[in-house]
Amino acid sequence: MQPIDAFTESFSVWQNEWNGAYHSNHCWNRPFVFSIIELPTQPNKWLFGGVFRVLSHRKVMRNGKRMSFYKVDLHSAGETLIGRLIISWRKDARAKGRIPDTVLPNMSVAELLPELYTGIDFPGYDNINLPFSTLEQLWRDVKPDWYSALANCQGIYLITDTKTGRRYVGSAYGENGIWSRWGDYFDTGGHGNNKLLKELISTHKDPIGYARRNLQLCLLEHISSRANEQYVIMRESFWKEALYTRGAFGLNAN
Repeated sequence: MQPIDAFTESFSVWQNEWNGAYHSNHCWNRPFVFSIIELPTQPNKWLFGGVFRVLSHRKVMRNGKRMSFYKVDLHSAGETLIGRLIISWRKDARAKGRIPDTVLPNMSVAELLPELYTGIDFPGYDNINLPFSTLEQLWRDVKPDWYSALANCQGIYLITDTKTGRRYVGSAYGENGIWSRWGDYFDTGGHGNNKLLKELISTHKDPIGYARRNLQLCLLEHISSRANEQYVIMRESFWKEALYTRGAFGLNAN
């Protein structure tokens, strides 16, 4: 799960499962956490996620690793700006926890949204290339702009396992088009009843977790809802050949 997905799923998940719960190291080592969320489609833009008071911290063993477990509570500071304030900041290191003194001077206010952020706005058919977890949350929220666009067109899409590099090309046609077909993947825990994709995901202890962490969906081609099924299947075959998704390097069985 990406931070933005945790935030848009529910504030409880954002507070207790992302800012609280487990971390690989003792990154929340000050009394308060100033939390921001990277916006996937806006470079160097971050959504304000709240200020949290660190209530407790202890070391525990999880999956064979010694990790830090936190309990946090929302502080009232800036509470009305949560999910509305967008900050400009260029991240210069991978660390999850940063010392405020070193980053706050480089931050500035970019925008104040009139309403609470509810997910990525539909970017246009030619710009869909997002993590499984992000699209899953948009689908579960039935975000109106995404539903309107994807339920009214057919198309060809690519699923990439970013861990192995293997790829799958699929097609969406018929009633509710792409919206319905992608929903099959979210409903089945990531595989959409595709043979090789199902085999790949099912070998892992946490199949849906693997899908959320590693699968990326890209819309290769959108096709009018008026086009017939045979045309969509023909375009699917073209993309399978173009991207070599059959055989050892792909996840298409036919």
